[in-house]
Amino acid sequence: MINENQVTLKLLEIKDYTPNYLVWMNNKEITLFTEQRHIKQTKKKILEFIKDKQKSKNEFLFGIFLNKKNKVVHVGNIKLGPINFIHKTSEISYFIGDKKYWGINITSIAIKKILKIAKKRFRLKKITAGFYQDNIGSKKVLTKNGFSKEGELKKQLIYKNKRVSNFIYGKNI
Repeated sequence: MINENQVTLKLLEIKDYTPNYLVWMNNKEITLFTEQRHIKQTKKKILEFIKDKQKSKNEFLFGIFLNKKNKVVHVGNIKLGPINFIHKTSEISYFIGDKKYWGINITSIAIKKILKIAKKRFRLKKITAGFYQDNIGSKKVLTKNGFSKEGELKKQLIYKNKRVSNFIYGKNI
């Protein structure tokens, strides 16, 4: 298992792009529970997305980096936003792109760290995350971080040619 000292979040920059990122975004297993699975990604589209988030005043894209021995590896992303500064709320979304890092606590640590950033830097009071009903991994990491089910949008999404619910989990911070 990975510990907190091995995981770093930093605002994603153009220089963080690697060909692996493009592979992740076009891998059907990695994007299975994301809307990205419907879009053929290109380097240009990914770089535009990163630039767009760098310019945004209410959406912040962080790279999830794993500190390994003498090397730092980009293994996924976590996004905070859009932030509603009036109500002090936001959503988060996340993924681990490199499958060899699935199931070893990285996402849970990244969520814990983004909650700290949301509270300290942005003074947010509430965070939500939505996920496909079949995404057991998201349910586990959110529950582990103190989120609880607040809603269900029944038959909101299409997954494997059938309509499924979108679960909404939230946490006061």
